[in-house]
Amino acid sequence: MSTENSTAETPPPAVSGLKRLRYKLEFFGLKLVETVVPRLPYAALRPLANALGFVFFHLDSRGQAVAIENLRVALGSAHTPAERIRIARRSCQNFARTMLCLFWSSNLTSENYRDYILIDGLDNDPIHRDKNSPGVYFLTHFSNFEWISLASSFAVTPGLVITQTFKNPLLGPVFDRLRARGGHTLIPPSRALIRMIKLLRAGGKVGAAADLSINPKHGAVPVRCFGLWTSMSPIAGILSERGGAGLVPSQIFPEPDGRFRIVYHPPLELHPGATHQQIAQACWDIMEPMIARNPELWLWSYKQWKYKPSAAPVGQYPFYANPAKRFDEILESQTALLP
Repeated sequence: MSTENSTAETPPPAVSGLKRLRYKLEFFGLKLVETVVPRLPYAALRPLANALGFVFFHLDSRGQAVAIENLRVALGSAHTPAERIRIARRSCQNFARTMLCLFWSSNLTSENYRDYILIDGLDNDPIHRDKNSPGVYFLTHFSNFEWISLASSFAVTPGLVITQTFKNPLLGPVFDRLRARGGHTLIPPSRALIRMIKLLRAGGKVGAAADLSINPKHGAVPVRCFGLWTSMSPIAGILSERGGAGLVPSQIFPEPDGRFRIVYHPPLELHPGATHQQIAQACWDIMEPMIARNPELWLWSYKQWKYKPSAAPVGQYPFYANPAKRFDEILESQTALLP
């Protein structure tokens, strides 16, 4: 099963001596985490994540401001300003837990992963039951999203993982190694889409993010996200169309006892000839209610609305959003086709 983590491969920029030193320190710090965390008892991860997330939330003023602003424009009067701060803090703590679980995942095997991850819906999934039926299992950056990919290598099938590009080039191999531990094959971002389509045409299964915001110049489609237009990746529609694949929503939830539960829903029913925009919207629409009910589990510090319509009223979009001519163009051309 393939997982989408990056969209483009760029050459590394020139690095100054001071930045090179910082990169090395970050690398050694990450290696320390990679060494220590797997030795911790699993029960220690949640309280440790709560502590680390609390500290990081209050130190990262920029990420805190983005998260609170996203909550304001997305959920509006459903939450008071104090509640937005609480939700944003818990979202940061959830992300810390996700990262700790990723580093701890070297303890998981095909024999013991069900002691930590419960699976619902997969046995009734017609795409999973048919080993020759191609499928796109899509998800959002919600709860422990890293473990959906890992669990899929055990419960569905090992597949492809697209290597992630970091500003610090020393960090990428560490995360790539962690994400490939279940048997996935690492592939670079260049030509990754072609590799995924070929896998689907051979009856394989791949994963894709349904909440990935991209530059409108890079083939984006407009999607209504909490009532606001955003510039979204068309990856699910491209894979479904060119790979002849069904689209299966997948979600993961924390359980009170510390485990996680992955829920695979029935494949989406799309009308014939659905456009990439309509498919992206359908994927998002099935995920949004779950995020609205459990807002503390979504990654609110991500700049989901980097671009906004030029005619948008002041304050309707987050402070970091900027108008873009290309975004106006795709809004005008693609939303005119909506039913």
